[in-house]
Amino acid sequence: MATAQKNHLELTRGEFEVMQHLWRLGHAFLGEVVESFGQPRPAYTTISTVIRTLEAKGFVRHRRYGNSHRYTPTLSRKEYAEQQVLRLLEQFFHGSTGELVRFMASEGVLSEEQRAALLEAARELIEAK
Repeated sequence: MATAQKNHLELTRGEFEVMQHLWRLGHAFLGEVVESFGQPRPAYTTISTVIRTLEAKGFVRHRRYGNSHRYTPTLSRKEYAEQQVLRLLEQFFHGSTGELVRFMASEGVLSEEQRAALLEAARELIEAK
């Protein structure tokens, strides 16, 4: 199966939460993933099901150690974020970052501080070239 990055699959909210823990841990056995959740912890079987789904989707792979599996993400959080931002750009803004920024600015999505930070980042990019 191709990796999740190549398939451009999305994570459900629950899958994303489990991936957040795996990204933070780097790799982990199922019990370690469950333990990494705060109280009240999700059921062991719930996390097991989510991890199997993540593996089927190509987001996670495992290595067997006796009767246990150690799970590792197949792409980083940064890679997934980049994939999702590009998907958003394509689906809603025809691949144009300019259209995205105009939308955010005109719809009141950005605070004044965020607008100033965006303007400063744009200036830095222009000066760097």
